Amino acid sequence: MRPKEFDRNAVLEKCIVLFWKEGYNGTGVQKIVERTKVNRYSLYDEFGNKDGILMATLHLYADRHIPWEILGKPNSLDEILFEFYASFFTPVSANKHPVGCYISTMALELRETDLMQDFFNSFLGNLTDRFAQLIQVKSRKREEGNVAKQLALFYCISMGMYIIFSQQETEKYIQDNLNLITKCLKQ
Repeated sequence: MRPKEFDRNAVLEKCIVLFWKEGYNGTGVQKIVERTKVNRYSLYDEFGNKDGILMATLHLYADRHIPWEILGKPNSLDEILFEFYASFFTPVSANKHPVGCYISTMALELRETDLMQDFFNSFLGNLTDRFAQLIQVKSRKREEGNVAKQLALFYCISMGMYIIFSQQETEKYIQDNLNLITKCLKQ
């Protein structure tokens, strides 16, 4: 008998919230079964194992919830960058995600694993490439490679700030740092 079919993305969205709130290591497959209402065999058939679920959630989050569209706006470089970074600190009730970035949260928890290191390095490479394209379009300077890399690394730093600072303090810190970065591009 074939297991009942399910909405893959809806299951992954529930897993994102579950892993994010309870941690990957704190979430057993039984908890995933209970939260998603999908039996263990169907999950294994679709994703292989818990690591397969994790990787599918990371890819879905990168595709659906990283605000790539902001990087294509016609605004100034300063405005685009601030909006991009600040978007991670604005709660979205529709998806029940906590504030911050799921990818960076999982990277912090699983930083010692090759699977997460490979995914995170690929993600940062993609982020760096997108920042380089943005800088090439918006800046008079053409040294976008180093600045784009610094902006990607600043992403890593800024994702941890919401744990330490209030939203207002985080936004000020982001704005101050982005002003410094973009000032360097204008010189």
